[in-house]
This record gives sequence, structure tokens and C-alpha cells, in this order.
Amino acid sequence: MKIILEKVVKRFGETVIVKGADLTIEDGEMFFLLGPSGCGKTTILRMLAGFYDPEEGRILFGDKNIIGTPPYLRNTALVFQNYAVWPHMSVFENVAYGLRVRQVKGPELDKRVNAALAQVKMSHLSERKPSQLSGGQQQRVALARAIVVNPDLLLFDEPLSNLDAKLRIEMRDQIKRLHAQTRMTSLYVTHDQEEALSLATRIAVMNAGIIQQTGTPTEIYNKPANAFVASFIGEMNFIPHTSKLGQALHVPEGKKIGVRPEHVRVSPQRDLPLHGTVLISTYLGSKNELTIKTLEGEEIRAWSPEFIPEGSSVTFAVPDNHMHFYPIDDPVASH
Repeated sequence: MKIILEKVVKRFGETVIVKGADLTIEDGEMFFLLGPSGCGKTTILRMLAGFYDPEEGRILFGDKNIIGTPPYLRNTALVFQNYAVWPHMSVFENVAYGLRVRQVKGPELDKRVNAALAQVKMSHLSERKPSQLSGGQQQRVALARAIVVNPDLLLFDEPLSNLDAKLRIEMRDQIKRLHAQTRMTSLYVTHDQEEALSLATRIAVMNAGIIQQTGTPTEIYNKPANAFVASFIGEMNFIPHTSKLGQALHVPEGKKIGVRPEHVRVSPQRDLPLHGTVLISTYLGSKNELTIKTLEGEEIRAWSPEFIPEGSSVTFAVPDNHMHFYPIDDPVASH
């Protein structure tokens, strides 16, 4: 189902949390809302679920404005951050719960629950209680419980934030495979850029209640609309025209450039135009993360495929085709 938000405004008292949001989630998309804590992304999710209504604007499910429609009539399903599985119920009964509420019974209920458990690879644990499961297994139960009702909109509220790094990657792959199979229209809220880049069909980046940019992962990463998006998605060096390095790179007056560390060319030879010393060198196997101090005392981060030890003299260059230009006062994300 296609979901549209038109000029949606949400206030709590005098504070405006969402400031005129316009969004279109296409049928079958895995759409991400990405931004820092407090930016309004979870508020949008809760408005779609029916927990809040906006003060202004429209929310359309298909061609129907659903503002004022209670949550149980919206046919949405929510995968929570903290799993929210019923501790006294077996895995099977947890997944069956939403179907029983919808008056699905008998062989049809068994068939749908077993199919959902098979999709998340939990069939062999159907009789266990949540206390006998790991965190990753509990999150699979929550996922099966959400998809079994065949919702018009599947909502993910930072579902992987309570898992360790290895489990996060496993669950990310599970969600990607599941979406490829079901093509359920999905909205996923997170502050984790890696989740967004790896899973999303499209991403909307939010800050301070305003949607800063919407696009595919490659568009957001390679063509960030402003300095906030550039700094929130991945790493970015910002070099103002007022700095010695900015002057050497011919940054226009009143501007700063953004350049990603992977696009800074580095050589231990004296064959590139800019000179510096490796201040910090972090070897990560697939790359060497460097902080280079220029002769004027400024710093720039760069990634090298080869290890370069701290204290090494290097030369470097910033290719013109990888420079992003922003107003000098354009705000960046604070990490």
C-alpha cells in the first residue's frame, strides 16, 4: 500500500516536533527515516501507527485519510526495540496472538503461524517460552508476529539497537531477505546509518523536525543535499575557505568543501601537491584510517588501502570531482 504524508505537523504543547513533513512511501518499499535522537522520526512512526494524530496535514493509506482512525483499524504491525513478546506465551502463541484478535481460527491460524515461523527460521522453537530464547531469537519472534497478520504497513522502531554487533548483522540480513520475499510496505526508524544504507530502498534524513533530504542510499551518500546530511551519513572532512588548506584548494569565499576520507588520495612518495605528516594511523584490515597534519597544523582524515605508520611524511590530494560545496555557516551533525 502507498503511504503519503502531506505537510504533517505535530506539536507537544508549545514545542513543534514535526515541522510540515512531506513523504511518500511507495507500495512495497523498505523506507527508512534516519536521524539523531529527538529529530521527530519516532513521532512520525507513532502517527502512522495511530498512537498520535497530527495537528496539521494529512496521512493517506492509499487514497484514505486515516487521521482519527484508531490503531486497531489501520492494519499496521510494529516491531519494537525491546521485542515486547509475551513472557507467559510460547513462541507459537506469541505469533498467533494477532491472528486470534482478528478472529482467525483453526487450520488457517496454524498454517499462517507455521509459515511465519518458517520465514524467520524459528519453526523448531515454536513451543519454547521467551525466557528460553536469546535476544536475537526473541526479535525473530517479534518479526514473525508482525508479518503473520499481513499488514498494509510494517513499522520498525529501532529493532536492532538492543542486539550485539554480530546479531545485528544477522538480523539485518534476515530482514533484508524477508522483505525481498514479502514486499511488504515498510517504514524503518533508526539513527544507525549502516542499517539504513544496507537495507533501505529509499531514505529520508531528518533533523530538528525537518526532512533534510530524501533519496536512495547512493544518492544520499554521494550527493548529500547539505552539510548536515553529509556529516550524518558517513564521515566527511569540512574545509572552509578561511583555512590555509581551503586556500590551497581554491575554496570559494563564503563556502566550505566537504570531502569523504576515502576520496582523499594519499601517497608516501612526494608526488602529490599537498604535504603533511601522519598524526594517527589506525589499521583496520580492509583499510588504514589516517589523520594527516598539514604543514600549517590543520588536520584531514583519509583512508589508505595500505598501512602507513604514524610519523610518516606523506603527500595528498583532494580531487575536484569529489568536492561538495556548502555555505560556510551550514550546520553539521554533532556525533
